[in-house]
Amino acid sequence: MKKKTLFIFGLIAGLIVQFIGIYTGAEQLRMISGICIGIGCVFSSLSINRLYRLSYEKEFPEAVRQEKIEQQDERNVQIRNRAKARTSDIIRWVIIGIGWLNFLVSGPLWITLALTGVFVLIYLMDWCYMDKYQREM
Repeated sequence: MKKKTLFIFGLIAGLIVQFIGIYTGAEQLRMISGICIGIGCVFSSLSINRLYRLSYEKEFPEAVRQEKIEQQDERNVQIRNRAKARTSDIIRWVIIGIGWLNFLVSGPLWITLALTGVFVLIYLMDWCYMDKYQREM
């Protein structure tokens, strides 16, 4: 019940922040208005999602137990890890592709450098995690 109350307050807070964002749309506060609307939407949607999940767990406890078992199943864990690895490879090349496109259309240099930095950071993190997991296994 405590969880449900917290998410109801989150939903109400999200709606209030959205309301504030919608009605403070003056020219000087336009950016603040957009930020309020965005934050309110995030709070509202996360709260609605969690409230729905809590009611689903209460209504179908056996299905929730089965989901947890399947989620922790060794085969499903391997499938998820392979999917994450593949997604990481694709995102890595999309990031460098966007950097190249930005360079080719003479976009701001800082965007190209930031995307290149993210690309290098991803490779460094991969290398660090591979080293860590090789030592563990």
